[in-house]
Amino acid sequence: MNPVSALWRFLLAAALAGVVFVVIVNVLRQPVAVETRSYTAKFTDVSGLHVDSDVRVRGVRVGKVKAISLQREAGQSIAMVEMSLDNHYVVVPQTRLAVKYQALTGLRYIDVSNPSNDPRAQDAITHIPLAMTRPSFDITTLFNGLQPALATLSPDEIDTFTSNVASFLSGDGSGLAPMLESIRTLTEFVSDRQRVVATLMTNLAALADVFGGHSRDLVQVLEWVNRPIDAAISVLDEFRKSELYGPGFTAAAVRLLQNAGFRPGHADIDQGFDRAITVFDDYSDAFKRIPVLWDNVEPPPPPGTPVPCSKGPAQLPQSLDVLLNGQRVILCSR
Repeated sequence: MNPVSALWRFLLAAALAGVVFVVIVNVLRQPVAVETRSYTAKFTDVSGLHVDSDVRVRGVRVGKVKAISLQREAGQSIAMVEMSLDNHYVVVPQTRLAVKYQALTGLRYIDVSNPSNDPRAQDAITHIPLAMTRPSFDITTLFNGLQPALATLSPDEIDTFTSNVASFLSGDGSGLAPMLESIRTLTEFVSDRQRVVATLMTNLAALADVFGGHSRDLVQVLEWVNRPIDAAISVLDEFRKSELYGPGFTAAAVRLLQNAGFRPGHADIDQGFDRAITVFDDYSDAFKRIPVLWDNVEPPPPPGTPVPCSKGPAQLPQSLDVLLNGQRVILCSR
């Protein structure tokens, strides 16, 4: 082989390798092809964020993370993030920066909300304090709250639930039905389903501010699912009343009515009410007569007076007197 041709082949292969290397680096780093301005932001937690992570405004990449360092301030560790931002956007006091999930695989980016579109804004800020930033969210807190419930599931069911939530939050529209099925499985064998759903809603609501995709839709769906559960929990006492005054109570009431004479197909309700009203009128008349009867009752006799006969004295001949110890005895009629 000619050494010159071999050299040319080597140089050509090296050039192609260099081009491929540059392309791969550009794909990985995804540089911003606009003029940018440098900023420094303070975060309490930047877990998952790394150099060359995206800086986005409304989901559009407008800058890159240049460097991340750690320093101590007021007795706590603060993450200092140096980043670039498109000159068309300016950080002002109303702007907020947050570390958000790009995917559950660990990719994260800095989301810039409410930036100013005036490059000459007088209140522009280049050193962003902690009050204007939101830290990174630890995904493990989502599942730590469900540890008692997850302990009753198999590893396969937990993996299925995690993958369904991840696919839905990452923007897969077909993942809603599998995710709801996973939630049903998750709450099937636990005694307090409302607590499980409430824990899910609390954790996923915290994710809504730091996540992309369908996180807000997911929280809304869980709120709709939790609404009938809350309604059922609030009326649990009514179910107890239904049990107390249900078939058992009504059956006993029917037996009492039957024993009182109200038999199905035999009792005449109209006649019964007429009789009851008539008896009530009779009782009213009887009570009205009580004063008259009381007036006709004679007062009790004084002590020593012979008790009168209830049926009157017996009619004896005038010549016949019954004496006892010299006293006359009155004989009563039988």
